[in-house]
Amino acid sequence: MEQKNIRFYGRRSGRPLTPVRRNLIDEVLPALTLALDQPAADLSSFFDPPLSRFWLEIGFGAGEHLAALAAEHPDIGFVGCEPYINGIASLLAKVWTDDAARRLKNIKIYPDDARLL
Repeated sequence: MEQKNIRFYGRRSGRPLTPVRRNLIDEVLPALTLALDQPAADLSSFFDPPLSRFWLEIGFGAGEHLAALAAEHPDIGFVGCEPYINGIASLLAKVWTDDAARRLKNIKIYPDDARLL
């Protein structure tokens, strides 16, 4: 499906991001983005370590539910689709901590309309 054929209803951004959240978008989001421009044998290759089960959450809002599920189920890979940049920044604040051992490693983000995925 080509992006030009998809009409998007909703906001892609809201209030300006704080410097901390802007930094999360600039520095952390690239590491967690589900990069579809790279060929992959299967979805497990996007996760490290590779996982065998996956859940998709479309429109995760501020990410509370997605972060809670990922913490409860570390053996499942979660793909969250959300075009709203403020919601993505909120999720990043929940899953990315300075303590690398506490970071949720089973989340990938698709920062656009889920229909493109």
